[in-house]
Amino acid sequence: MHSLPLIFARQLNPGVVLTQELSMKIFKYETLKRERSQLDDEIVQIRKKQDNIEDNLAEALAEDEFQRCQQGELLGEPNEQELLEIFKQHLGRIIDKLATKYERKIYLEMDLQKMKTTIEKEIVAVNEETAAANKEST
Repeated sequence: MHSLPLIFARQLNPGVVLTQELSMKIFKYETLKRERSQLDDEIVQIRKKQDNIEDNLAEALAEDEFQRCQQGELLGEPNEQELLEIFKQHLGRIIDKLATKYERKIYLEMDLQKMKTTIEKEIVAVNEETAAANKEST
C-alpha cells in the first residue's frame, strides 16, 4: 500500500485490496505524471534557450544599429519583413519545440484527468464491494 499514490490511498477504505487491473491503471497514471513532470522540465530548459537567443538577437540588432549610427548611416536598418525573417531564422526551431511540448502536455493533462476519474470511480466500487462482503460475513 505504501506505493499507492496519496491521492488514491486516502480514498481507499482500510482492508480493501486493489484488483490487478486497478493497480495497473494507477501505475499508468503515475507514469503519465512523471512524463508530465519531465515535460515541464524540458519546457523550462527550452524557455531558457529562447530567452538566451532573444537576448543575443536583441544585442546584435542594437549593436548593428549603433554601428550604423556611428558611421552616419541613418538608412539601412532592417525593415519589418527583414526583422521577421531574422526572428524566424533564430527562433523558429525553439518555437516549434515549445509547440510540440505544449501540445503533448495538453494531451497528457486530458489523459491524466480521465484516468483519475476512472480510478476514483473504481476505488468507490472496490470500497463498496468490500463493505458489502464484510457485512455478509458478519
